[in-house]
This record gives sequence, C-alpha cells and structure tokens, in this order.
Amino acid sequence: MKNLKYIMVSLFAVLMSCDGDEIDIPESVMPSNLTVSAQNLGEGVFEFSASATNANYYHYDFGDGTSALETSGLTTKTYDEIGDNSYTVTITAGSTEGKKISETLNVSVSLAFTDTETISFLTNNSSKTWFLAAAQPGHLGLGPAREGIDGDWWYPKWYSASAFEKCGTDDSDCLCDDELTFSVDDSGALTYMLDNKGQTYFNVGHKAVVGGAEDIDFCYDFDTTGSKSVVLSEVSGNVPDDQTTGIQMSFSDGGFMGYYVGSSTYEILSISDTELYVRTYDTENADLAWYHKFTSSEAVEGAEESLETIYTNLVWSDEFDVDGAPNPANWAYDLGAGGWGNAESQTYTDKAENVKVEDGVLKITAIAGEGEAAVHYFDDMTLVDAAGGTQSIENFEGVAPVFTGFGGVGTGVIANPDATGENTSANVAESTKALGAETWAGSFFDLSAPVDLVTYPIITLKTWSPAIGANIILKLENQANADENVEVSVSSSVANTWETLSFDFTGVAAGTYDRVVLFFDFGVSPSGGITSGRIKSENLFEFTYGRVEIRAKLPSSGGTWPALWALGANFDEVGWPAAGEIDIMEHVGNNNNTISSALHYPGNSAGNAVVGSTPVENAISEFHNYTVEWTPDSIKFVVDDQLVHNSFVNNATTPFNADFFLIMNVAMGGTLGGTIDPAFTEDTMEVDYVRVYQ
Repeated sequence: MKNLKYIMVSLFAVLMSCDGDEIDIPESVMPSNLTVSAQNLGEGVFEFSASATNANYYHYDFGDGTSALETSGLTTKTYDEIGDNSYTVTITAGSTEGKKISETLNVSVSLAFTDTETISFLTNNSSKTWFLAAAQPGHLGLGPAREGIDGDWWYPKWYSASAFEKCGTDDSDCLCDDELTFSVDDSGALTYMLDNKGQTYFNVGHKAVVGGAEDIDFCYDFDTTGSKSVVLSEVSGNVPDDQTTGIQMSFSDGGFMGYYVGSSTYEILSISDTELYVRTYDTENADLAWYHKFTSSEAVEGAEESLETIYTNLVWSDEFDVDGAPNPANWAYDLGAGGWGNAESQTYTDKAENVKVEDGVLKITAIAGEGEAAVHYFDDMTLVDAAGGTQSIENFEGVAPVFTGFGGVGTGVIANPDATGENTSANVAESTKALGAETWAGSFFDLSAPVDLVTYPIITLKTWSPAIGANIILKLENQANADENVEVSVSSSVANTWETLSFDFTGVAAGTYDRVVLFFDFGVSPSGGITSGRIKSENLFEFTYGRVEIRAKLPSSGGTWPALWALGANFDEVGWPAAGEIDIMEHVGNNNNTISSALHYPGNSAGNAVVGSTPVENAISEFHNYTVEWTPDSIKFVVDDQLVHNSFVNNATTPFNADFFLIMNVAMGGTLGGTIDPAFTEDTMEVDYVRVYQ
C-alpha cells in the first residue's frame, strides 16, 4: 500500500510539471428549464412527469415519506392514506456533476376506505340477507364499553342471551323476525335495508323515540323502510387485534341492526360467509356496549336442536360400578391447592372423603375444614391539615352510615370489642371478610359532603387487625362517577390491638370525593381449609375427536364450581391456552340450574373464551347428560341430546386437532365460583358414567 501511494503522488508531480500542457477538466453543467406535471388517474394513483435541459436524473419526494429516482422523468405513485389529504411533491433535476434544480407541486387525494373481502361476505357480491342467530347463545349481549387494550371490555361480560331467549316472549319476539339485507352495485356502492315486519325491539332507554310506555325493552311499531347507504371505515383507538376485524360500518339516515340503542355505527368483530358478529355503543349510555350475532340462514327454533351424532362406536367408558377409589387404570389424582391460577380456595386430595365410588356413582365432595372469616375493626376517621388541625369524617357514635359490601365482605357498627389502648370509643365499625371471599372484597359508605384533600391531605384511621402486615387500602371516590378516585395503601404494624394509621393524599388531584371505600387484607382470601377432588385421565386415556357423554348431578352450595372438561395433552409442552381447553360443563352454585360450556384457545381464553350458557331445570337435584361432539370440522355442546351451542367451526388453525384428556373436579370460589357461603360445610357432584364414542 505504501508503494502504491508513492507511485500515485509521483505521477501527480509529473503531470503538474509538464510545461505548457493544460488538462481539460469538464465544466459543471447546471440543469435548466425544469417543468413538472401530475395527472390524477384516480383511486390515489398519480402519474408524474418532469423534463429539464442538461438533466441526467430526476428525484421525486412524494411528500408522504417515500421517494423515487428516475432517469426518464416519468413515474407513477399510489397514495393509500384514507381520507382527504394534501401532499407537497418536490421534483429535483440533477446532473452527474452534482448540479441540480427543484420544483414543487401540490396534489390532493381523497380516498374512502373499502374492503372487498368484507363487502363480499356481506353481500355475496350482489345481495344477501342476514338473520338473528337466535339458536346461538349470545345472539344479544351486553358488556362494558371500551376501556383500553388491557381492560375486559371486548366481550359481553354482563349479559349473554341463551339460545332462542329473545324469541319466545311478546316483548322481544319481534327481534327474531328481522331480515337485514346488504347489497352492492357495479360501482361498489354498499346499501342496507332492514325489514322489521313492522315492529322493532327497543331498548328501554330509547323508548321516547316511539313514545313508549313500557319500563322494559319492548317491541314497538316502527318504520324501517328505505335503503340506507353504508360506509366502511377503520376502527379508531386501541383494540385487541385478535378480537375484531378492525373494520366498522356506518349506516345513513339512522339505520340500525335490529335492536334499537340509537347507534348507526357497528364494529365488525368477525365475519364469514355464514356468521356476522358486531358490537355497537348505546347513545344514551356510553358505558354500554351491545353485541349482536347474525347468520346467513334463518334460525328456526327446534329445527336444529337434536344432535345427529356421527360417532356411535363406544371406545372407552367408566360406569363407576365398583365401590372404592376410582379405577386407577382410568383415573389419576391431581393434587394441590388453589386450582390452576383461578384463585380457588380448595386443596385437592386423594382422600376417600373427597373422591370415591359408592352406590354406582363417582362422588367428588368439597368439604369445609377448620378456618374462620377475617374480622377487622376501624374507627375515628379524621382529616388532618398541614399544621396538625383536624376534622372528623366519621366516629360511628351517632347514626350509623349505610355500608355496602362487595366480594364477600359485610360491614356494620358494633360495640367496641376491645376498648383498650389507643381506642376506648363506645362504638366501632366491624368488617368481616367471609371464608372464600374475593381477594378484592371490601365495603363503602357515602358522605353527606366531599372531603377537602387540598386543605386536609392526611387521613388517619384507627384500625384493629388480627395479623401484622395486613394490606389496608383507603379509597375515595366520587359517588356520581366512580372513575374519579384516589387511593392509598398502608399495612398494619401490630396484631390484635388498636393502632392509628396515616393515609397521605398529598398532591392528589382535586375532586369531589364523597364516598369512602375500605379494603382490609387486600389480595388475600380467608382460607377455610376446604378440601375437594380432581381426577384426570392424563397418560391413561387420551384421544382426538369423538363424542364424550357424562351423566352427572351437580352441587348447589354457594361457591361450588363443578366442572367436566378436557385439556390438550401437550399442555406441559406448549402451555395454556395454546394446548386448548374444552369445557363440557361448568356450573356455579351461586347461579343454580344454569350450566355453561366453553372453548379456550389462543386469542379466546379466560374471560374472553367462546362461551355459551343455558338453563337446565333440576341440574342440582337430578342427573342430566352433558355431551360434546368434537370433529375435525366442528365442536358442538349438548345437554340431554339437545344442542345448546351452535356449532363452533373447527379448522387446522385451532389446537382442537390433537389428543386431549378428561378432567372432573369440584372447585370452590375463585374467578368463576365466586363468594363461598359462610355456612358451607360440604357438597357433592355425582357422576353416573363417562362414555367416549368414535
């Protein structure tokens, strides 16, 4: 490298020393006479043209963050931003010697959102009529309005209609007659017509639209004739990608989809050739989200109720005809406390008192052992200012406030049970957290006037707790708007004696805080030492596809949560919900004689599972057959040979195409079982048989 450098320097010196010889260095040429133009070809497509004297290239900056380099001066650009937008396009003409000149021009682009796949599903590329999916649970549903990506607003949390629930009474029967027709013309214009057969089912909050007199949802005469235009657009804001198509449709002239809640805009949660699932928001109550399911075939009650099984060959069964422990060739015990992440209160054992075969049936029994509710006392809630001045909020010596408990807590005013130490008051408040109460259980009472946290940023409270380290949360809310709230958490430092705790609200936002909410031992549910049983066929009998039939009688006590279900056999490798879960039957003692069935899989798990429920008369006093028909194409849930879910479409993308094993158990409390009855002693699920057909 050193030699090469020396040679080049020497050559340069020789060239420079040539007497009288001049080297021809090209002059830099400036492009000139730049002209530019743009032609709108429609649908966001523009053809740009540029020409200039002495130009070797043309650089286009399209004003949307993209660019192009051309030698001919011609280029085509497609803009795809939806809406009315303007762009400043800069065209630069340049020479190889680095000289360049530029011109700008402005283009305006108006693009309406469209989605050919959605339009095809809606209209079959011509015209298509949709009907209420009356045979499906959840054909009408209610849940909280959008709260954010991490909330639980994206499913009908509060209400889900059972199959044909809205088709059997005079006040709602008109909903099931509706015909919703979508059409598309050759130009791509989308239109909609609702044939309500003369009557529309009105939400009670909107009865004034028709001068209604009923204080319930009701069918009223209402004119829905006339074609409405339909505009598709993208849903704005944070939405879970796996819970929506991201597309919404808006109807002109007040158009709506059967059930009247004032809205003309519907988010499309899912759509196919045969299924349409939408969500809309109540215009009279922005906190409410309504869900509607439609099908491309009219649902006729009774027409598809009976299961026509394709599986008739019995391949495995347990008739429970030998007394004693369950057959070890069929069942293994699943042992331990707390369930599988559901905050349950039981511990599963292999004791005969919890699991045994007797008198021709399997008995799984939950039994309350020793344990007691958690009791806390509190008194003398006082405001404190920066100088140490005080103002009492409540001392419980006069008229007792009205307490409202939730999650398994009861609160009231009693005589002070320990009038020693820091608190010799006559009366105090007692908070009792029942066995199996929710971890977030608490109570509140309302104030006649809001507290002034600006002047009094400290609140002191005398408390008595049975243990050190109890997490005590003092929360202040606005009675009229619970979303306006502040809270402070403090832990108890002594046990079985009074102490004064200080809650510092310094710097919180000013607000109307006129409700006091208290949580004692937040995050903990009192354990009652409840034992129960769970048995499984894992590694003993595992299967893919078939009809599972389980005949059972269910427990009824508050807090019981019996389940008959199946889990993907590869769950220990891929985890849950990737392995898949098939809940053949679940029942809650706090809502007797209503059973539910569910599917859990990625994107549809926990509170967002595919769930359906139906009433089953005498489920707690008589045996009923609970069945799942599981095929490569569908999963159907059945009670006593009657379909309770419309078919779930199974395909290669779901986990329901591999081996599963069976599980039977009785859980207590937790996320579904809810509050355990404080008087609970024991209760039993009885299983007559389990049969699998293929």
